[in-house]
Amino acid sequence: MIKIKLLENHIHRNETTFRPFLFAQDLFREVGIEFTDSDDYDFAWVGQASIIDKKKPLQESIDRGLEFISEITGDYMIIDGQDSTSLIGSIDVFRESNALLFLKNSYLKDFDLYKKGWANGRIYWGKGEYSVPDIDELKLKMRLTGCNWLNTIQPRWFDYNSDKKYDISCMFGYPTKEPVYEHDVCQTDYYDPHRKNLFETLGDKYKVAGLIDGQRIPQEEYHRKMYESKIIMAPLGYGEMAPRDIEATMFGSILMKPDVSYINSKPFVYEDGETYIACKYDWSDLEEKIDYVLSNYDELQPYIIENMKSSFIEKNDKKNLVVHIHEIFQSLSCVGAA
Repeated sequence: MIKIKLLENHIHRNETTFRPFLFAQDLFREVGIEFTDSDDYDFAWVGQASIIDKKKPLQESIDRGLEFISEITGDYMIIDGQDSTSLIGSIDVFRESNALLFLKNSYLKDFDLYKKGWANGRIYWGKGEYSVPDIDELKLKMRLTGCNWLNTIQPRWFDYNSDKKYDISCMFGYPTKEPVYEHDVCQTDYYDPHRKNLFETLGDKYKVAGLIDGQRIPQEEYHRKMYESKIIMAPLGYGEMAPRDIEATMFGSILMKPDVSYINSKPFVYEDGETYIACKYDWSDLEEKIDYVLSNYDELQPYIIENMKSSFIEKNDKKNLVVHIHEIFQSLSCVGAA
């Protein structure tokens, strides 16, 4: 039995990173892998929240992350549950560490893009200072986790019909109440304009369900308005994927979001025109896409909803995650044929 200790699993972002593995822990035991919180372990898994402090300057965050892993005894891996372009901080610790592997939820398909400078590393926010020039050397030990944000929820499939009150759901936070900084770089200046441009593009042409001045509402009301919407908009935020993406299918609504075909992740359920409707990040083709969906809703709704549902169920089978991780361990020389 291979015993894996999940370090600081109680920390919020670590908990969501490790959650899919714990969902499947019974199946993992069947192939000889057990997750534990005891000090009797073979490998330690280090979640990104243990080695990144986004409230600190980047170098200070890196130093604290290196200090944390210096206290680990035995073999360990870094498990980064963030989205494809969020390498900042975690990859910097990995570079100077003795970690066996770096497992991440998703990557850019084109690793050369990491060599270019992006705003805090996020490609969709445009040019900036952060890059990973030595990605070719680092990627030799970089693997996919085999899961992502969609695996953190266990969906309930509701009955649905095409009789919906709203054309579009924009049930997301905007505007940001207080500026958000990561490693001393203001994120709000990138986050908010994407949403502002969306609302300006929508104008008053459509019936939109949204939040008043970004204020939170009870979850029941939040979900009800999503259920009553034909289209659920999912702008990109601090990453490309979110539970909202599968919640759209739960509620019988068509998911529309900026194209994510540049991402490599498992499971990957995004197929334009089949499981969701892709649009451009600057929303320049948004009205065209919305009008197409609304004009053909009776046909598109069951087609896209059922495609996304079946794709999610098939690809999100816990056995796939277990096989993926088991193969990773089998490839390690320190494990061998055990």
